[in-house]
Amino acid sequence: MTHSAANEHADAAKEQVSQVRSLPHALRWLPGTITVILTLMTLDYLFNLGLLTVVTGLETQFYYAVVALLLPLVYLLWPMRPSGQDKPVPWYDYVLFLLTAIVGGYFVVQAEPILERGWAFAAPELAVWFSYAYWLLILEAARRAGGWPIALIVAVFSCYPMVADVMPGPIQAFPSTPEQTAIYHTMSTESIMGVPLQAFAGLVIGFLIFGVVLQKTGGGAFFINLAFALLGHVRGGPAKVSIFASGLMGSMSGSVITNVLTTGVLSIPAMRRIGMGRSFAGGVEACASTGGVLMPPVMGATAFVMAMFLDVPYAAVALAAVIPSVLYFLGLFIQIDAYAARYNIKGLPKIELPSVSKTLKQGWYFILSYGDFWCMR
Repeated sequence: MTHSAANEHADAAKEQVSQVRSLPHALRWLPGTITVILTLMTLDYLFNLGLLTVVTGLETQFYYAVVALLLPLVYLLWPMRPSGQDKPVPWYDYVLFLLTAIVGGYFVVQAEPILERGWAFAAPELAVWFSYAYWLLILEAARRAGGWPIALIVAVFSCYPMVADVMPGPIQAFPSTPEQTAIYHTMSTESIMGVPLQAFAGLVIGFLIFGVVLQKTGGGAFFINLAFALLGHVRGGPAKVSIFASGLMGSMSGSVITNVLTTGVLSIPAMRRIGMGRSFAGGVEACASTGGVLMPPVMGATAFVMAMFLDVPYAAVALAAVIPSVLYFLGLFIQIDAYAARYNIKGLPKIELPSVSKTLKQGWYFILSYGDFWCMR
């Protein structure tokens, strides 16, 4: 169970479940380039280096730049319909990509006038039309990447200001015109540029980069091998490996999908091999991977939003999650052990499992990364 084997399994699984469309060869450099630019821009903003002040001089300008970099990619990577996943990028998606980049770039350039002249309350006519366009483009991007339910929920709630006067008492307010609603969504710090985006740009990006680097340098394979070495031979071993490995991996990635793709492709076949049913094995991995986003130090994006809303350090939120997350995995572990005892499900032969001492010798230093995570915030 080597690092390369784990990566191969993860890549194969990702190809099967991902809805992201493959770009033509001439454009495959684009996502990577944008990632590098976003990383450099974020570092300049967070550490106040002053190297990219053209886009990081103002806080809102930086947020506009983050959206302007990432949003256009949705129209290239996610097709209009799921059936278009294996087809070339159609001409209208290139048009939408360019339109989104132009509209996003407009707000980056106009970030200073928006702030100084109060465009969130009274904007020029051109800015209003750009706001309408951005509103619609974001809704369509949400539909492609998140599906119809997410898009419909966002669309309905985005129209709230226009019907606020007919809402029940606690959420009743003065109504806004469509024009006022559009500029409120795009130019205030309460909608598109609100707390979720601020948490993502100010906190999540750094943690995600740290987690990805750790996995790509072998940390993911180390924790999976360590889980198999410690628990693979006990009764119901692969299921317990799934719990242990998902907790460790989830604490690094903060993503359920990444967790499943990394640990599930190894633990689910192993669970099937010792006699567990397909649905049970899939359920164990789903529960374990979901719990991974509850495990500090890197949790789901909601934890970062909580820290922003509560105005407390992220470390305080992560520390508060330690006991609940441990109890979650402990409860899952006990259930798996009872299930394995009831049906007499053995573990894997020790000869097929990695050695604990050899695994620790090859990657013990990855354990120290948890201390680095805590020092980040």
